[in-house]
Amino acid sequence: MSTIITSPIEPTPELQSDEGASIYLSKLSELSRSDLCAELSNVMAAKHNLMMVPTRATEAIEKQMIISDLTDKAAIICILEFGKSVVFGWGNGDIQQFNALLNDFDQEIAKQDRDPSDHGHCLLYALNKFIND
Repeated sequence: MSTIITSPIEPTPELQSDEGASIYLSKLSELSRSDLCAELSNVMAAKHNLMMVPTRATEAIEKQMIISDLTDKAAIICILEFGKSVVFGWGNGDIQQFNALLNDFDQEIAKQDRDPSDHGHCLLYALNKFIND
């Protein structure tokens, strides 16, 4: 049975403070490799789901806060996987370029309709291959 930290359907912001980020990192450190991959998949699915749903103006700020939180979660997972110097060093230190790369790979892998653990594994594999080639 896998551990779910981030709901792909109803995500809530968790990284809004140093304490929240520390708690999230602690949770990640307790995950198996398979569950870490599933967490990345859930984070990316939640982000995709939020971006695809129209939003009323009154909800736009909250939605953007959650999307930013999810983007940060994905970056944290990639930092755990590849190291801070790789994630922040790619794209001349512009984290937005790394995030765009992550989103591009995620869109391609999502078309393959894999289970969350396999999706996350394929995403990390594709990033690793691209970054290290």
